[in-house]
Amino acid sequence: MARLLLLLVFALFTIAFVSILVIANRGGGERLWGFLASIPCGDKLGHLGLVGSRCFLLNLALDRRRAPGRRGGMMPGSLILLVLMTLEEGSQAFLAYRSFDLLDGLANIVGIICGEGLVRMLPASRPESAIAN
Repeated sequence: MARLLLLLVFALFTIAFVSILVIANRGGGERLWGFLASIPCGDKLGHLGLVGSRCFLLNLALDRRRAPGRRGGMMPGSLILLVLMTLEEGSQAFLAYRSFDLLDGLANIVGIICGEGLVRMLPASRPESAIAN
């Protein structure tokens, strides 16, 4: 039941995330989150928070999987998100209402590192049979 709830939360967060991207790509972002300009580094903090949260949820949804054969390697969920977010940031150079910003990409990377770090800090879950004993 908890896994299903986690997948549902991840799916809803992803829908909200994609909606934000679509709104920004169509030029409507300034009306909705223009207030971030009044906050120092507000845009970068937004990138860090959104991408970090999505990374956290994705790695949990993937049961904290690790790359095969590597104990300390990057989690596959983080790697997937790194590739997708790099492509998304790069695509902004070709969109009329967007502008490519290397610092946005850096904020995304920091968000991925933070999201994965939080997952790694969580205590390992125990099988239910061990809890019952």
